[in-house]
Amino acid sequence: MPDDAIRKIRDFLVLMPKKLKEYENLLSGQPIWIERTKHVAVLDVTACLALGVTGPVLRSAGLPWDLRKTVPYCGYETYEFDVPTHTDGDVWGRYEVRLAEIRESLKLVEQALDRLKPGPVMVSDKKIAWPAQLAIGVDGMGNSLEHVAKIMGQSMESLIHHFKLVTEGFRVPPGQVYVGIESPRGELGVHAVSDGGTRPYRVHYREPSFVNLQALPAMAEGGLIADVIAGGASLDPVMGGCDR
Repeated sequence: MPDDAIRKIRDFLVLMPKKLKEYENLLSGQPIWIERTKHVAVLDVTACLALGVTGPVLRSAGLPWDLRKTVPYCGYETYEFDVPTHTDGDVWGRYEVRLAEIRESLKLVEQALDRLKPGPVMVSDKKIAWPAQLAIGVDGMGNSLEHVAKIMGQSMESLIHHFKLVTEGFRVPPGQVYVGIESPRGELGVHAVSDGGTRPYRVHYREPSFVNLQALPAMAEGGLIADVIAGGASLDPVMGGCDR
């Protein structure tokens, strides 16, 4: 990371809680905001489960389902954080859950900073790592001219291995795997199938924005046209993810 990155992140950890209070002072007691969010675009926990909805939308309906807690990965089980929930399953509940989740995220970032160890990180498997761990160049991309010259001039084997890694990639044993993580919008999963080559035989993404969007007709039924806008926005979809 850049030399001043940790200082800037710690400054942000001090600033953001103050901003959250400003947001709440601006919105949480505002009559128009309450009128346009409470009991609007309701989706209860049964409907969420039936449609495969995950993330803050599911938690705003009362189910504390967060993969970082229910199926921990990457060491999340060693971090202290809560899973905020609400019971109304409406736009207001999603707003409340997301505010609380920002606070929990700040706690996670602070804990991660406290554990951060100095020095660069590179995978130890030399069949995957680039030879000799490329030094950082002036462009920050890890391709300093001095290091490239060293590889080309002193180690033909490293040069060949590096070339094959960059152009072909590394071989993965035949098989298939599904891995899901808790993204800001719910479960982001990847199902990958390998035939033993350097390219996957098949890859399919479980994109939470795409899955959650199918809840919009159910949320809009019996409501106002304006509620469709509020309900859709409360799903917080990323359309690029839906395209994927």
